Amino acid sequence: MAAATCRCSSVVFVGNIPYRASDEELRSACEEIGPVVSLRVAKDRESGKRRGYAFCEYLDDETALSACRNLDGRSLRGRDLRVRLADRSSSTLLGGGSDDDRPVGVAEATHAATLLVASRPSAAVTAFLAGMSRRQMREMLDVVAAADATVVELARREYGGFATLLDQAKVLLDMANKDDCTRAALQHGSGFIMASRRSP
Repeated sequence: MAAATCRCSSVVFVGNIPYRASDEELRSACEEIGPVVSLRVAKDRESGKRRGYAFCEYLDDETALSACRNLDGRSLRGRDLRVRLADRSSSTLLGGGSDDDRPVGVAEATHAATLLVASRPSAAVTAFLAGMSRRQMREMLDVVAAADATVVELARREYGGFATLLDQAKVLLDMANKDDCTRAALQHGSGFIMASRRSP
């Protein structure tokens, strides 16, 4: 039961990044801890200037915890990096850009796997989905939905991981939709509070 509700983070927030540091320098520093799945450097949407922080995703939460212990305080071009675990909502809200074209990542794909009670997704299926974006998953499911039902049923029988792949992709999209609704509600609520404060 705990596994289905726990959402461990393999993503860390990296702050106090020198503006002169290149993406390659930052990635190299992060890779001292372990392999980096993705590195998202926050930039201003209009000017494109760096905002001094980034989100780094590792293969698992153990490596992310190690980054918090060993990368926090590491000097990069004369500034000490500030590293802590990041939850998904903060990395999405602060990182900028569209989630639709960004890989969902290992943490989200693994969490989706824990929610599939009827089947146990293989590590290969989870890794494959982790590298896909929401848009790619929707396109994949659309292709399957449009395909001949007999062909799809045959594929489900012949390829053991095919049905699980589709189910896990649906769970991931459902998780993303719920997160979007939550963020929209929070943003709407914040706007309402700000408007209320301005009212006499």
